[in-house]
Amino acid sequence: MMNKIHVFLLFFIAIAVEADFSKFDWEYKKKITPTDIGGIAEVRVDAEVYNRSKRDLSDLRVVSVEMEEIPYKIKIMESETETVYFEPKLYNLSNVPGKYTEFYLDMNKKNQIINKLHIETPDKNFRRKIEIWGSDDGINWLKIRDDANIFSFYTEDYRTSLTDIKFPVAKRRFYKIVIRNGEEKPLRINRCLVYDEQISKATLDDIPFKILSREENKDKNRTEIVIDFIYDNIPKRELNLKFASDGYYRSVWVFDSEDAEDWQRIGSGIIYRYNREDRNNLIDLEKSRNRYLKLIIYNQDDSPLKIDDISIKSSRRIIYFPVEKNEIYYLFYGNPDARSPIYEFEKILPFMESEKRVLLNLGKENLNEDFSRVKEVLVKEEPFLIWIMIAFVVLALGYLIVKSLKGINEKRRKQKKREEWKKRYEKQKSERLQKRKFR
Repeated sequence: MMNKIHVFLLFFIAIAVEADFSKFDWEYKKKITPTDIGGIAEVRVDAEVYNRSKRDLSDLRVVSVEMEEIPYKIKIMESETETVYFEPKLYNLSNVPGKYTEFYLDMNKKNQIINKLHIETPDKNFRRKIEIWGSDDGINWLKIRDDANIFSFYTEDYRTSLTDIKFPVAKRRFYKIVIRNGEEKPLRINRCLVYDEQISKATLDDIPFKILSREENKDKNRTEIVIDFIYDNIPKRELNLKFASDGYYRSVWVFDSEDAEDWQRIGSGIIYRYNREDRNNLIDLEKSRNRYLKLIIYNQDDSPLKIDDISIKSSRRIIYFPVEKNEIYYLFYGNPDARSPIYEFEKILPFMESEKRVLLNLGKENLNEDFSRVKEVLVKEEPFLIWIMIAFVVLALGYLIVKSLKGINEKRRKQKKREEWKKRYEKQKSERLQKRKFR
């Protein structure tokens, strides 16, 4: 019994202090591997931490072995794109009925590096094959790409368009664009933009999952796939479908659920492959945080696609914090009442580039013994202690309030006494002055 009362008292002390971190309030912890050098630690958030933490990870706390809170910053590793665009002069726009539309672009200078072309058109619901040619003098032409496609589709359910064409780096002054219309109506061309686009792709983490079911719904001409991510709360980024087929174009709807029963639509996309360059098998999953995912691939009157592989990835989240040589640190998590911490370290970190970066790993997940003991005593074994604790807190607060009121009254009494002494002194001073005056 004394043991339990001791735990109770420790818990009361924990809630009485003003500091945000208390080892009694966090349910889970992981040991962070120590390092033999100091610097700025980089620790990757894993699936177990996502599963037990608040959705925004605001309950994460990095703590030393002495239970001192260590300031940290969480950074989402994102791809970075540097883009410079130009609007070249468009001239000699012409149409050959039943064959193609052709026009030319003048960059006004040589050696300008570009690797993407954007065609702006007001037309909808089309698909066209594109050829791109380059020249330094406008007379001799070299083919840059001849297998590109642009398209635009608008229906009641979804809208999608692709009028950007990527190609190997080119630096010609003149470009010739050929749009193969065939028997279709020629596209209207408003303008063209060209880009020098450099992309630095961020590393994404693979998310573990298992396929719960795959069904070919012949009545509705669609493929339905249900996926279980095993862990909850993992922020998904993208899904990549790999098919054995060479040519396809399908609409995909995405749903997610907390229990694999109530589904909500979170997005849609188009998967296609026309050739080696023009293909897209990625589906955006950025709105999904629930455990279960359902994909519906609409086949229309085509045969179902044979799926070779499915991969699902998440944006990597890194925890940065200052680390000392051979020191032991822990990551605590699992406190739904924790507030989001504010550290000045977040502002300072960008200016600490000279500090050595140290890659550290998280150990296995463990229950926090102090949290478990308090929970076990207060909830499972001796629930009456909760009422004792509440009464104790009420009495303590009452005592503090009474003490505070007494202090206020005492302060007022002393202030009043000082004012009376001041008035008496001023009166005596005035009387002395009057006596001197009549002398």
